[in-house]
Amino acid sequence: MSSQRGGGGPQYLVVRSVWAWNLEYEFSIIASLVDRFSYVAFDTEFPGFLYSTRRPHRLLPPSLRYAILKANVDEMDLVQLGLTLFDASGDLPDLGTGGRVGFVWEFNFREFDVRRDPHAPDSVDLLRSSGIDFDRLPLYGIDSGHFAAHLYRSGLVAHCRFCRPHSTRWIAFHSCYDFAYLIKVLGNGRPLPDTLEEFLGLVNLLFGETVDLKHMMRGCKGLFGGLENVARTLGVPRQAGKSHQAGSDSLVTYQVYLKMKQRFFDGRDAKVAWHRGIIYGLQTC
Repeated sequence: MSSQRGGGGPQYLVVRSVWAWNLEYEFSIIASLVDRFSYVAFDTEFPGFLYSTRRPHRLLPPSLRYAILKANVDEMDLVQLGLTLFDASGDLPDLGTGGRVGFVWEFNFREFDVRRDPHAPDSVDLLRSSGIDFDRLPLYGIDSGHFAAHLYRSGLVAHCRFCRPHSTRWIAFHSCYDFAYLIKVLGNGRPLPDTLEEFLGLVNLLFGETVDLKHMMRGCKGLFGGLENVARTLGVPRQAGKSHQAGSDSLVTYQVYLKMKQRFFDGRDAKVAWHRGIIYGLQTC
């Protein structure tokens, strides 16, 4: 729990850590919030990259970018997912604290076992140094199938081709792997679709409106680099957790989105709308 000083936001920000034992309870809370808090900033942590190319990513055709992404995601599993829900005014859920505390969620998954599963050692070392306990995950982590069932029931994603999520807007930074791992979880671990077109169709079906801040910032003077650098440029401090923890990074993503929207888009959703539906790292680089 960290204190937030000044401004009109909550005094404290808390990342709620979710494991197998409290998954149902935490989703009962989330489901009760969806009608009002329909914006979702999210982040994933995963075991790095097994496949890449020496050519600059921006020079690759989208189909090859997707083939590399698919090869990586099909062979590895999600470690963490962070969700920050907020409303149209930018307020976080306070869960009855009278606005004093804002809450975000961090889900810890069980499928990845560092002792046996393929991974990039440098990436795992980085996540471990950020506080992720890889010994605890297989013992107490969430079964991804159970998570998927709860996420479908919550209304945050659509559960069939004839349904739509509750007018949600999913927001991430450089979101191609974030959406890919979440789609794998929602598909009960099945391989990703064979083609980029099928993948993008699933993103549209499951998540409705999407905003990728890495794409959104292309016309924002002075913004460049990764999430940490953009947050620093915009004067967004990390107020809970550490970098490379999914809950904390989803919170920073939310704060960066609000700052960008206010500073570069006059605080208007209509102007942000020009940047919806483009996934950075696949459709553009």
